[in-house]
Amino acid sequence: MANLLYCEFLKLKRSKMFLISFFGALVAPIFMLANHIGAHFRRPDVIFNMASFYDDTLMFTLLLIGPIVYVVVVAYLFSREYTENTLKTILTIPIKKTTFIISKFAMLFVWLIFLSLISWVGTSIFSVIFHAVFGLSEIGAAVAFDYLVRFMLGGMFMFFVVTPFAFLAVWTKGFVVPLIAAAVVMTGNMMLMNTNFNAIYPWTIPAHFVLSNEILHPPVYPYPIMIGSIAIVSALGFISSVVLFHSEDVN
Repeated sequence: MANLLYCEFLKLKRSKMFLISFFGALVAPIFMLANHIGAHFRRPDVIFNMASFYDDTLMFTLLLIGPIVYVVVVAYLFSREYTENTLKTILTIPIKKTTFIISKFAMLFVWLIFLSLISWVGTSIFSVIFHAVFGLSEIGAAVAFDYLVRFMLGGMFMFFVVTPFAFLAVWTKGFVVPLIAAAVVMTGNMMLMNTNFNAIYPWTIPAHFVLSNEILHPPVYPYPIMIGSIAIVSALGFISSVVLFHSEDVN
C-alpha cells in the first residue's frame, strides 16, 4: 500500500492537475477577500471579525467551490489510468485490484486534506492582509488554530461525500459524468442551504459540523441521522467503486 501511495504521489507531482487543484483551493479565499473589501467600502463603519472571514470562506468552499474542485480531483485520480492507457501496465505487476483502488481512495483523502490546508493558509494570509489595511476584530492565533481544525474536518467530511463520484469516474472512465453530477449537487446545495432540508442532504451536512455560527438553519434532525446520511452515501460510493473495478476486465 505504501508503495502504491508513493507511485500515486510521483504521478501527481508530474501532472498539471496538482497545480490546478492548488489554485482551485485558493479560489474561495480570494473571493472572500474581494467580498470583504467590497463590503468594507459599502459600509466602512462595520468592523469584521476574523472568525467571519474564516466562516465565509469555509461555507463557500464546502457548498460551492468544493463540489467542483474536489470532484475534478476525484475524476482525474480514478479515470486517469483509463484515459492514459496505463491500467494494463499497472495490473501486470502482482497487485490485487482491490488494493489498487483502495490506494486511490487513500491518495484522495491525503489530497483533499492538503487542499483544505492550502485553503486555510490562503484564508489566514488574506485575513492578515485585510487586517493590516482595513482592520479586523478578534484577530489572533487561537482563532486561526480553531479554524485549522475546522478546515481539516471539512476536508475529511468532503472526502466522505465525494466517493460516489469515484464510482461515476470508474464506471464512465472519464471526467464528463462526474462533473455533471457535481454541478447537480452544487445546484442542490444552493437550493437547500436556506431550508431545513440542508440538515439531511449529504452534501450540505458537512457545513453544519464545521461552521462556528448559524449561517445555515439550525439542524432540525438528530445528529445521528445527519451522520448516518453521510455514512450511507460514503459507503455506497466506496463499495460500488471497489466492486465495479474488481469485476471489470482490462481491455
